[in-house]
Amino acid sequence: MKFRERGRTNVGFWAILLLGVFAWAPATYPGYWQGLEGFSAVFNARQPGNIARFAADADLWRGTGSAAYLLAQPLLMLGMPTTAAVRFLFALLLVLAGLSVYAWLEPRLGDRAAGLAGLLYMLMPPALMTIYVRGSLADMWIVALLPGALAATAAYRRTASPAAAALMLLAILWMWRIQAGLALFGTLLLLLYALLAERSRRGGLIVFVGGAAGFVSLLSLWSIRQSPPSDFFQHFTYLFQLAGNRWITAPSIPGWQDELPLQIGFAAPVLGVIAFWLWRTRRANRADGDRNRLLAFAVTASVIILFLTLTPAAPLWRITGAHRLLTYPWQLTLLAGPFLIALAGSLPALLPSFGRVPYWPALIGLAILASYPYLTADFTQYPPPDRPYATLGARNEIVLLEATLTPLPDADQVRLDVTWQNRYHLDADYNIFLQAQVQEGEGYRSVAQLDRTPLDDDRPPTAWRPGKIMTAGYTLDLSEAGLDPAEEGLRFIFGYYDWRDGTRLPVDGGIDDKLIFYGR
Repeated sequence: MKFRERGRTNVGFWAILLLGVFAWAPATYPGYWQGLEGFSAVFNARQPGNIARFAADADLWRGTGSAAYLLAQPLLMLGMPTTAAVRFLFALLLVLAGLSVYAWLEPRLGDRAAGLAGLLYMLMPPALMTIYVRGSLADMWIVALLPGALAATAAYRRTASPAAAALMLLAILWMWRIQAGLALFGTLLLLLYALLAERSRRGGLIVFVGGAAGFVSLLSLWSIRQSPPSDFFQHFTYLFQLAGNRWITAPSIPGWQDELPLQIGFAAPVLGVIAFWLWRTRRANRADGDRNRLLAFAVTASVIILFLTLTPAAPLWRITGAHRLLTYPWQLTLLAGPFLIALAGSLPALLPSFGRVPYWPALIGLAILASYPYLTADFTQYPPPDRPYATLGARNEIVLLEATLTPLPDADQVRLDVTWQNRYHLDADYNIFLQAQVQEGEGYRSVAQLDRTPLDDDRPPTAWRPGKIMTAGYTLDLSEAGLDPAEEGLRFIFGYYDWRDGTRLPVDGGIDDKLIFYGR
């Protein structure tokens, strides 16, 4: 392919389509990855509702809306396995994100700069972490839709096209029906962008109308609220986390995010600093008013948003009450992504030599190589059920995937095999209980009991990594009670309890404090 200054080959566009494979290729691996959100996306794609409820937090602001699973439905109707449909959706969103960035920046920065930015965006560590570490479909939708809304806003300012206005409204409404908390921040960001960077009052009005319509569409769900899964103020990042290495771990530091790769990466910040220096030191680069406003807004938005994820910003969240809208403050990093990438990708526009051989291919190579540590996922070939067998805990912390009770042949014993994931770090080292009970009047009396730690190894529940699939088998001896495991009227109960005070974890949101199995 021939590189030209202003060629018609749209090299940047094709770089996103062809080289973007590095970003989404891991999603094509068979099976599914053991992300921090477990199989939540798989369960809810199969049985979507207004707000995700299966192994998920049904919450107006923090929860996942039905629109997150909308595009998976045609694939499921065609017979595609649910895990494959969700993986395809993640890959599709990555491609959509890169092309949206290209559509947004190409008119201002040119093909090479927009292509570099789009590829950087697809390989941005926060986006890759959202997929391959967290497995959060809702947050990934925001990653894809925000640059699409920015592109539509910029296009509307240039053309006043009804189609561009419709795309703005669609993107904003869709965000609100996916995750309202992030959508509110994204709408405010779009409003400021329309008024300050694009200087379009009509564009700002459309953004406002779209945000208001999105808010009104959720009023029927207003009562669906939950307390946060953990203390919001324990999850701010430190500056070294944003700029640190993928493999840094510091579990002893309060607020450390479960060893998550929260940094914004190497390529985008370095290229962004160089671009900022070129922009501020060369008069020719400040002659284009539209580009100047875009880059000024990109710098300002990136700095402010990233600051809001750091510990010093905690008082602002507390004073405004905005912490009620998100699960973690570092989710805002996803909203800073398009603007940080816009600055970094502008290098070929600010210094044309960076858009030629060998510099532009070198920049593309840097973007790919810098993302390599983040392009891994902890895959499993375990086929998840259509829905969880049960959930345990006040916040459904433990998701039971399978539970099978089997009488052992030639022995007065039963074996319970269970498979589970935990969705959050547990706050106590819970034990399990397995009891055999016989009916006595209107109630039941325990005649055999097993109490022990959940696993045979040395891993206490507080050390379980969220999303990791774990299995265990528990054998209950009935010989001392002189009972046949298949005896009529015999039942078995199973659950988790806090050994410090005996409190049992609630099952399925509190309908019981145990699971019940029957001998026959």
